[in-house]
Amino acid sequence: MKLSKLLKNIKYESNNFCDIDVKGIVHSSKNVEKDYLFFALKGDKHNGIDYIDEVVGHGGRVVVCEEDILRDDIVVIKVASVRYAMSIIAKNYYHSIDEKLKIIGVVGTNGKTTTSTIIYEILKNGGKKVGLIGTNGVVFGGIKLPTNMTTPDPIELHYIFNQMYVFGIEYVVMEVSAHAIFYQKIAGIVFDLGVFTNLSPEHLDFFKDMESYAQVKESFFSSKYIKECVVNIDDELGRKIAYSVDVPCVSFGMTRPANIFALDIKMTIEKMSFLINAFDEIYKLNTRLVGDYNVYNIMSAIGVCRMIGISQKIIENTINNMANIVGRWEIFSLDNNKLKNIKIVVDFAHTPDGFDKILSLIKSLRKGRIITLFGCVGYSDKEKRKSMGDIASKYSDYIIFTSDNICNSNFIDIVKDVDIKIPHKDIEYREKAVEYAFSMLEDNDTLVLLGKGNEKVQKVKDAFIDYDEIKIVKDLIKRYKKL
Repeated sequence: MKLSKLLKNIKYESNNFCDIDVKGIVHSSKNVEKDYLFFALKGDKHNGIDYIDEVVGHGGRVVVCEEDILRDDIVVIKVASVRYAMSIIAKNYYHSIDEKLKIIGVVGTNGKTTTSTIIYEILKNGGKKVGLIGTNGVVFGGIKLPTNMTTPDPIELHYIFNQMYVFGIEYVVMEVSAHAIFYQKIAGIVFDLGVFTNLSPEHLDFFKDMESYAQVKESFFSSKYIKECVVNIDDELGRKIAYSVDVPCVSFGMTRPANIFALDIKMTIEKMSFLINAFDEIYKLNTRLVGDYNVYNIMSAIGVCRMIGISQKIIENTINNMANIVGRWEIFSLDNNKLKNIKIVVDFAHTPDGFDKILSLIKSLRKGRIITLFGCVGYSDKEKRKSMGDIASKYSDYIIFTSDNICNSNFIDIVKDVDIKIPHKDIEYREKAVEYAFSMLEDNDTLVLLGKGNEKVQKVKDAFIDYDEIKIVKDLIKRYKKL
């Protein structure tokens, strides 16, 4: 594509502009090939302009940057924000294919994956050709691909949109992270629907305070990004969004008047029944998605799917027949000649709010001991670590503290930050920690494994090491059933 077409809707300066035919766009110098355009991103440790010689060596012809660079061996395009430019240029490179899709964006601290998956399943059962992008990967047309981010970088994202369109996809349901909004990954995309699930403390190592974190999420809810929205009115930020957003808004909640609300909730550890009133239609639900937080996720999904035009019957049948979301409230049972009524819960919960929701629910539903296993990521702030430890201690009888994407942090330092006061054991290597947890099980115990869910790796230093907690649990259950 001609460089002039790629730069459509971009304000830029260039002292040596040449309208070359660009063969590819990348933000890693290692991926540059002949006639490629390179985005010189600024990171915490590196600046892309330091790699221009490597770019030229690989045959790159264009550099998009924020600095004044005087070179005659490459076309320099100076912009105010490389990240914004990358999103718009990626959109242009793929011929604005996003505009041919109906895109639904789900925003919030917790519930993005579950909400997105419920919407995806309902639309699929409603006869829509639909794709899914989020923490658990990319799914469309019988294809499932892994991702290393909740919201892919714009070059990858628009490539995914393009591939989905080629496969005949009409609707895309995607998780939109706060980092994606902050880094303008979604610049230039107008979502047909936006969903707000909730706000609780998270990523404060990056955003520094709740006000800044909330402002980023709130910024998504404007006509700049969305055409309509579905919002949790029980959440303080959700109420602010609902009352101020400049697009049509549907509300859902349980404690305040809303367009969609729930009542008569009954649950066990493995299933839940309740009623939902959505636009004066009554939905009778009996689902394996357990917990008040899943009532909220289901309400938001119903709001989206009714606005799209999916029938009440299809929505009810889908929710009532859905399996648990992989890595979210996955329940495993263990009984053998020595142990009775053991439940193992695997969940991705990795925030204080997520811990509180999961563990308080288990406390209300189970009578035996609660043994909780969790870790804190290496880049989490100390206050979050302490909160997670306090909440786990509040509901648990015993804690096994271990690692969770420890990165370059020291395990002993994290242990000190968590400061667990109840009986516990610290085991750095997570697989060994899970094995130890199984070894101490007694009748009626509930073992809760938090933080990893369906993740397939542990990040240690700068390397990714294979780690599949669900597989480890299944293998241990097989082993213990033989005892």
